[in-house]
Amino acid sequence: MVETTSVRSIIVWGLSGMLLISLVFYFIQALGMQDWYAPIEFTTDQWYFVTPLVLGFGAQAGLFRAIHLLTRHGGGGVLVGSGSVSGGTMLACCMHNLVTLIPVLGISGLAAFFAAYQTQVFLLSIVVSALGVGYMAQKYYSLKRACEAQQSTSSYA
Repeated sequence: MVETTSVRSIIVWGLSGMLLISLVFYFIQALGMQDWYAPIEFTTDQWYFVTPLVLGFGAQAGLFRAIHLLTRHGGGGVLVGSGSVSGGTMLACCMHNLVTLIPVLGISGLAAFFAAYQTQVFLLSIVVSALGVGYMAQKYYSLKRACEAQQSTSSYA
């Protein structure tokens, strides 16, 4: 059902999604840490949290493209929602580094919360990302079965 060019398109979307969310993570961290190299060190130290988020977003981007190719619309809300959660996680984990801006922004309590619960925020984000992948996979296979049923019905007519 899916042509070779479609498979390539799905893979490109998945890889592009992974690159995009990685860049978003990096720039949010660079802003929070006020250093260009600290985000690389953080990511290397926290790879077990960052990797599932990046892979999950890439999988959702690929699934979004696959759903789009089946229906020519739909699926974007989950991708945007999960991407926002992933980006929010990176902002949350670095928020304690924004100490110089906190009084101006009036978010000292929020920064303290995220500094104290960084691990839990990461774990929650990984769960949300996994749920997003599961939902989109279920949606894709549901649409695929419907398309196959429609094709088999129309071929007998």
